[in-house]
Amino acid sequence: MLSILTPWFFVCWEYEIKRLACRPGWSILDDPKTFTPVVVDITQGLQTNHITLVLDHLVADKVCTDLTISLHEASVMTTIHKLEDDEKKSQVDIKKHMTSHKRVVYLIIGPKKTLENVMNMIKKEDLIQRNILYIFLWNKFPPSRNFSAAVIEAVQVCVFVRTRAGNFNFYYNRKFPNGKGKLELVNWWSQRDKLFVHPLLPQTEDVYRNFHKRRFNIPVVHKPPWYFVSYSDNNAIQSVGGRDKKLLDLISQKLNFKLVPFDPPDHSQGSAIVNGSMQGVLGTIWKREVEMFIGDLTVTYERSQAVDFTFPTVVDNEVFLTHAPGYLSEAMALIRPFHWKVWPPVVVTFLVSGPILFFFMRNSRVGKRKEKILKKDRGKLLCDCIWLTSAIFLKQSCFVRCNSTQVRFVVLTLYLGATYVIGDMYSANLTSMLARPARETPISSLEQLAEAMEKKGIQLLAELHSASHGNLENGTGLYRRIWNTMKRQPKYLISTAERGIQFVKDNKHFALIGGRETFYYNTRRFGAHFFHLSEKLHTRYSAIALQVGCPFIQNFNTVLMQLFEAGILAKITEDEYQKLIEDKNVNDNKKVETVTEGKKAKEEEQDGSQPRAMSMDTLSGAFLVLFIGYCASALLLLMEIAYFKRKMKKIQTVLERDRNGRANQRSGIHTKYDYRD
Repeated sequence: MLSILTPWFFVCWEYEIKRLACRPGWSILDDPKTFTPVVVDITQGLQTNHITLVLDHLVADKVCTDLTISLHEASVMTTIHKLEDDEKKSQVDIKKHMTSHKRVVYLIIGPKKTLENVMNMIKKEDLIQRNILYIFLWNKFPPSRNFSAAVIEAVQVCVFVRTRAGNFNFYYNRKFPNGKGKLELVNWWSQRDKLFVHPLLPQTEDVYRNFHKRRFNIPVVHKPPWYFVSYSDNNAIQSVGGRDKKLLDLISQKLNFKLVPFDPPDHSQGSAIVNGSMQGVLGTIWKREVEMFIGDLTVTYERSQAVDFTFPTVVDNEVFLTHAPGYLSEAMALIRPFHWKVWPPVVVTFLVSGPILFFFMRNSRVGKRKEKILKKDRGKLLCDCIWLTSAIFLKQSCFVRCNSTQVRFVVLTLYLGATYVIGDMYSANLTSMLARPARETPISSLEQLAEAMEKKGIQLLAELHSASHGNLENGTGLYRRIWNTMKRQPKYLISTAERGIQFVKDNKHFALIGGRETFYYNTRRFGAHFFHLSEKLHTRYSAIALQVGCPFIQNFNTVLMQLFEAGILAKITEDEYQKLIEDKNVNDNKKVETVTEGKKAKEEEQDGSQPRAMSMDTLSGAFLVLFIGYCASALLLLMEIAYFKRKMKKIQTVLERDRNGRANQRSGIHTKYDYRD
């Protein structure tokens, strides 16, 4: 019985579909020339000359052809897509226009079920952009509940309904700025009067000029100076302040809306869409759970795929923060005034000067007569020349016993070179370095950071789901090299920038990468003398994040540009720095009351924020050199004593042999001695 009824059921079902497709609401497709003026006026009302027709597969090919020809005759360019048979192609076409950001209008015609499926597909696949308008043809108003439930504020939806022969009503979901996405009557068309209002749809800039005290839920993340958030005992938000809070208050006053801050479950920003999901606060905007977010939010390509950004609110730079360079060992202060490349020539000059002076003294002439130096006196003369040049380099007085002009010229040259060039420059640099103790070479460039991470064990930290995290993870070249080194660290991602700054303050083997403005402010909170900011790596911009297809982004941009041109953006930023200085002065005054002056001075001396008085530690290098000199002198003395003892022993041996030989001669005993020793 079932096998007999099944074919009859499918025949009736196909007949019912064809009957629905030919209802009175669809009769206009039987005569495309009647429907063409409506489409032409729609394109003129939208100020476009191109429209994409999305038709149900039940519409006859002849009807499609006649409709296309009629529109082309009216100078309206068309593109046709058939649903169900070519649904994927339609999605590809929409996504292509989403990336190109060109103005495009889709006119969807089909039965009730088809229109509901299309609207649900748009919402599910997130085929929403500000440049895309979807127009649906319905038989009656209001549309079905399934269709209306899929209509949200972000997507531009227009529905036109044939009320009677030759009359159409147009409904739009952006007539009011209440955010409900409800379809409201905005225009109508008659065969006699055409469109009642031009343009066809109201301008979003005019609709969202006043939000009429609409409430926006704003996620806030504690990140000074952009946001200061304090919590009550039950972890509820108690107060919110900061630079971005002031900025949003100005925008809300201008556009007349209210802000309701709340604490997001994930206290991170979010970097990119991974495996069809996005973490952090930007993930809630991408899912269309909240409308906007602001707070040191850097604009990146990965983030722009998930949210829309407004006009920049801050022009910032990417830098990394390291611990302040420590003081170098003061024991080596005596050799630090000259670079290591200078010391070898100085040492060679010192060693060669004595023999050169000996050469000129040996060959010196007084008039035409050459002075003769005995062979036994040449060693003593060489030692005198070496001692003379050493005294010159040590700035000691000495006397030259020579009447030769050549020798005097050489000695004068040595005096000028050693005293006024080498000596004075060395003394001046040494004095400045003792007055201001030298520090270690800071890490200022990305190349130095990569080398320090590999050789010195510096650990680089980045805030989780931040723009810096995304740049390192998706970067190439040095960024890729640094990221590979970071992944070998026990910890390289942190929850907040404040925590990373505390790590850097407490341990000189940590570094933190992020925004310069954030670091510049927080280093003054924690103590600027503890930190060192690197060179600017690249420029980055911060902005307000809104949902993709947000209709009021242009209104936000207008207000932000007005604030920028008036200098208010810079003013509210400077106010935060001024407030920090005032709070710091108050805290310092309280600290003076509780801490003695001697203890405070000692703390400032240790952290390097104040100049230090010279002490015996500063002169430790001189005492070290003195100790080395004493050791060298003692060693030379011992060597000289050992040499003379050996020499005296040999002399005594020779004398004893000589006495023994004389005694043997007197006794008549002839002995052969070897006196070569």
